[in-house]
Amino acid sequence: MDSCGLLALTLFLFTLSFQFLVIKSDEALIQNLCHKTPEPVLCADCLHLDPASKDADGRGVALITVRCAESDAEQVYNFTFNLWQKTPKSNVALYNTLDTCSIQFLVAHDSFRGATVALEKRVLNWRGAAMDQLTSQVSPYLNRCLELFKKQPQLPLPNTILIGTEAVNQGIAVSLGILKNIPDKLTLS
Repeated sequence: MDSCGLLALTLFLFTLSFQFLVIKSDEALIQNLCHKTPEPVLCADCLHLDPASKDADGRGVALITVRCAESDAEQVYNFTFNLWQKTPKSNVALYNTLDTCSIQFLVAHDSFRGATVALEKRVLNWRGAAMDQLTSQVSPYLNRCLELFKKQPQLPLPNTILIGTEAVNQGIAVSLGILKNIPDKLTLS
């Protein structure tokens, strides 16, 4: 092999190995940040579902986890709304509770928008704004449905509402864990 061929092969192998290093560093970022959350497997699963996570900085990773929780909240809302519509009005207590729950889940779902806007638009103190939105707006509305069922133990709490609410709470915990642990050097803003 002549020197030009050897040089080309060396450059090709260097470029190929650099690509693998970049992939590993992105995966390392995901694993490092997810390990600092209360649900590292859930965090990694969420991020691996979104191809944008491969190129995301810390803020982008946080945005993806917020969107995962938001998607779960939408599913809980849709289930609850459909269940409310199917509940006979003659079952007044359950009908009214599911009505209130569906409204609370809708408000919780819509309240994710404040966190996503803070992260997308890089508002001043985007990290604090997103964390505040999740803790003071989303979580309270999300958990009101469970509180309603606790106050009325005679009503059967649908398992899907319980599991769905817990899934969204876990997603919020993951997002908060990411937001609290993003090193400043991993943000582009």
